[in-house]
Amino acid sequence: MVADVSQVGQRPKRKFKEYFLSADNQNEKLAIGLMSGTSLDGIDAAIIKSDGTYAKRWGSPCHVNYSDEQRAQLKQALMNARKIGKPTKDDLFINQTEELLTDLHAEAVFRLLEHNNLSGADIDLIGFHGQTLLHGPDEGWTWQIGDGAKLAKKLDIPVVNDLRRHDVEHGGQGAPLVPVYHHAIIQENTDDFPVALVNIGGVANITWIGSSRAGDMVAFDTGPGNAMLDDFIRKYSDYSFDRDGIISTKGSVHRDLVERWMENRYFSETPPKSLDRDDFDVSDADGLSLEDGAATLCAFTVAAIRAGADKCPAPVNKWYVCGGGAHNPTIMSMLGETLDGEVAPVDLLGINGDFIEAEAFAYMAVRRIFNLPITFPGTTGISTPSTGGIIHNP
Repeated sequence: MVADVSQVGQRPKRKFKEYFLSADNQNEKLAIGLMSGTSLDGIDAAIIKSDGTYAKRWGSPCHVNYSDEQRAQLKQALMNARKIGKPTKDDLFINQTEELLTDLHAEAVFRLLEHNNLSGADIDLIGFHGQTLLHGPDEGWTWQIGDGAKLAKKLDIPVVNDLRRHDVEHGGQGAPLVPVYHHAIIQENTDDFPVALVNIGGVANITWIGSSRAGDMVAFDTGPGNAMLDDFIRKYSDYSFDRDGIISTKGSVHRDLVERWMENRYFSETPPKSLDRDDFDVSDADGLSLEDGAATLCAFTVAAIRAGADKCPAPVNKWYVCGGGAHNPTIMSMLGETLDGEVAPVDLLGINGDFIEAEAFAYMAVRRIFNLPITFPGTTGISTPSTGGIIHNP
């Protein structure tokens, strides 16, 4: 059931340019970020205050789980998209899923505002990632669903979405996008460079940060994160994921399978590079026990990150891990044994690693408003630093 968002609050009707470009609005913005990742667990919602350069976490974030039925519909939309093979507006089921997804994000905003005792009038803008269905940067396109115009109208809050398309249309990979925010929060919390953030969501990625200088970073997708592990757990058990590593920690790693999977040419490619959720075939794991399959898929994630470490410009002093994988002791233990340098959850820096991506999309929305770059040659391969995103005014 989608909540009634009419209670969110009404802002005075102002023309976009009058509101955002007036002299008294060139300072910090209170922005909401929304993220639905490739793991399909639900929607993360968070608030930051930012002027487009620095960012302060504000209030308490929240997570809205998808129901089993909603998750199944999203997975079916992913399957439909893969069969179609390129973005289209002609698939009725995908269009219906986009409507559902947008309504669910409106509910997430409503819950976030209620949780923080705010109204919509308190919020300057929303960064809305939507849901990635298919990613084809080498063909110059990427496909996310989520109706930014509808969300802006429903909540009466300006929305920035479609944040990847400009990058891929100008030669970039369109991913990862979050490094610009990684750099912002890391430079506030450490100077022990080089530092790397490893985000283990549905897909895993590395952001290598060489110094506090803007743009001194390299980022790329390393390989599978939690998506295939979660799919495996759901397929062969009543669990939705490997909570606290209770399944994988009991299993044995089948190294022959990991080595076979690591023969994929992606791992030898030079960054920047990016992946789609289902780019790897790990059907061989279906013949393993639940515990061995989980342990072997964890080992594959870690082996891919290890291969990514070898692609970084210089050795890393400290690895900070965020995303769902940071909560899996099996993955964290394997990373500590495999990577050179100290490995720790990013939470040790006082950062909530579960909501970095949601915060990042709020940050990118603010940067879009001020026409500041969100992608860089070292993060997506775009030729020059560039902003991105479409602005929807209510």
